[in-house]
Amino acid sequence: MTRSLVDRLREETGHPTDTCYTMLEEYRRFIFLIGRTGEELVPSPIVDQVWRLHTEDGPAYFDDFCPRIIGRTIYRPKPDPTHDLAFHDDPAYDRTLDYYAREFGRPQVQYWPDPDLGALRMSKALFWVIGVAAFILAYAFQSLVFAAFGVLVVVLAYVLRWKFTSLPLQLNARLGG
Repeated sequence: MTRSLVDRLREETGHPTDTCYTMLEEYRRFIFLIGRTGEELVPSPIVDQVWRLHTEDGPAYFDDFCPRIIGRTIYRPKPDPTHDLAFHDDPAYDRTLDYYAREFGRPQVQYWPDPDLGALRMSKALFWVIGVAAFILAYAFQSLVFAAFGVLVVVLAYVLRWKFTSLPLQLNARLGG
């Protein structure tokens, strides 16, 4: 008998059971979008992790899930190990996010990273550099204007952190793709 996909996820990722159920739900939504659109869509790394585990159980995936639930077989593309973060540059990933937003609302960033996440991290670092520089100038010139500007910049950095992150899940390094 095949172990449940949630049990396998919990075992391989180390995430709690409720997180594994959420990962599975995001995977189901992705498969639904593929079935509904008929287009080639790209999953997030976390959703791809679930898809990989599901396809490894060939009979459960190919003989039961695909024909019974989707009505056709959907093959998972072979991963390219030289392009770990290729989904960020793939227009199909952008389409996936667009379809997801139309069907289910805005995707959760911890399961569906924004392709511009690198730019967001860079902007947060820039905020911190500017804030620290403002504090140094405030101290050097005994200026409340620079101090106020530094406080504003640091507060904005925290607002960005609160707004755009929600403790993203980390992929387990031992999972090869």
